[in-house]
Order: sequence, then structure tokens, then C-alpha cells
Amino acid sequence: MKIGYGEPFVGRAGKLMNMAFQMLGIKREQVYIANIVKCRPPMNRNPEEDECVACINYLRNQVMLVRPKIIVLLRKCSINKYFRKRI
Repeated sequence: MKIGYGEPFVGRAGKLMNMAFQMLGIKREQVYIANIVKCRPPMNRNPEEDECVACINYLRNQVMLVRPKIIVLLRKCSINKYFRKRI
């Protein structure tokens, strides 16, 4: 896999995720990965509410087009945005 801009989970977290997929017999190419925001905030900080709101319709359209069987929320930020409750 080519590491570059626009590809989610390409660092240490991505390597760990790839190992988990491999252990489960899943190829990364079989998984569709989307982010709540479509560009990384400065300094790799968590996205702010207005940044999430600006991108949410794009994410909803992605989900409708891909029609996933399973959706997994990763990281506290995404879970908080979806459930509207602070963990």
C-alpha cells in the first residue's frame, strides 16, 4: 500500500489495524475507511464541532453509496460525535 495524503490510518495505528485485519483473514482492500472530517486539522488535533458539521453530509453520502454491512467507530472523537455524549 502506498502511503500518502488522503489515505487514512497509514501510520502506527494503520500498521496495528493491518495486523488485526491479517489475523482475522481480512485484506485491507476489503475494508472501506472514512473519516468524520475530510482533511486533517492543523497539528493533527481532534476536529472541532464546526469542522465535523461542515463534513457530515459528505460522510452520510459515503455511507449511503457504500452501504456497509458493519460500521465501526474508532477513537473517542468519532464516538462522541455520533452519540452526542462525552466519554
